[in-house]
Amino acid sequence: MSDCKEKFISSVSTALVGNFTQSQIEMVINEIIKELGNYELKNRETALMSFVDVNDGIMKRFCASLLIEGKSEGTIYQYRRTAERLFETVQKHFTQIGVYDIRYFLACEKQRGLSNTSLENTRANLSAFFQWMTNEEIIPANPCAKIKPIKCAEKVKIPYSTIDLDKLRIACKTKKERALVEFLLATGIRVSELAAMKVNDIDWNNLSVIVMKGKGDKQRTTYMTDLAKTHLIAYLEERKENGDYLFYNSKHNPLGDNGVRHILNNLGERANVNNVHPHRFRRTFASGLAARGMDIQEIKKLLGHSDINTTMEYIYTSDVQVQNSYRRYIA
Repeated sequence: MSDCKEKFISSVSTALVGNFTQSQIEMVINEIIKELGNYELKNRETALMSFVDVNDGIMKRFCASLLIEGKSEGTIYQYRRTAERLFETVQKHFTQIGVYDIRYFLACEKQRGLSNTSLENTRANLSAFFQWMTNEEIIPANPCAKIKPIKCAEKVKIPYSTIDLDKLRIACKTKKERALVEFLLATGIRVSELAAMKVNDIDWNNLSVIVMKGKGDKQRTTYMTDLAKTHLIAYLEERKENGDYLFYNSKHNPLGDNGVRHILNNLGERANVNNVHPHRFRRTFASGLAARGMDIQEIKKLLGHSDINTTMEYIYTSDVQVQNSYRRYIA
């Protein structure tokens, strides 16, 4: 019998002492020995476990630095999950991963069905992670530096049309759903900001809204419409919860990001409107203000962007708008 099997039998025997008689132990051990004849036993490799421990320590440091930089929990999760998938694929210490390992991982992700857009996000996440390791002098150079950005087909992100919004409003079955739609459309806030929103963050007299926890924990002020106020008050007067948060779920807990997405997804199916999600309300908010002539810097401030180029990406201009502007300005 091999050393591994002998150690296994000895461990089992020791564990059984005190709970069974000697004859019972011998009978169990004999049955185990016979069954072990069909298997090979090996000592557990400790190298992989040490990789996991060391990599986990590096990842915790990285996430802590992102938190200090003001990154949102969602963003930190995406960085961490990407690095975890890389390790699951190549099974190496982060400091030993090279450019070919990353290329192999990206190829596996592509084979798994990821689009070029998702693949580029994965590459960018890994590049940021390894660049941080380089800056921290954990590794001498960023292995992602030699991997070029992955070309993606530029997808036009279209806001909700007037017809889409009418269909969504008609499909609302509860006062909470209608309040949610109107509030997102009127304020342009992020789903994480909505989840953190409290009743006291709203000044009901001048219709201003204090956004306490956006990206980077930057506080800003946005505003809402009389229509949004009307439906919010109707929901608040009806709801059973007396807590501080603005929206609650069916279990009487604060409504989280996924809860908001779930409500809107179901609403979109009932309304027969495709691609209904919180961020599309944000784009609709920005595009609507731009179409009405609001200055781009003011829209940037309402959205809470630090870079005006990001704001520009949110604004959709239709061919009809371009044509109408051309007719108005051409001499």
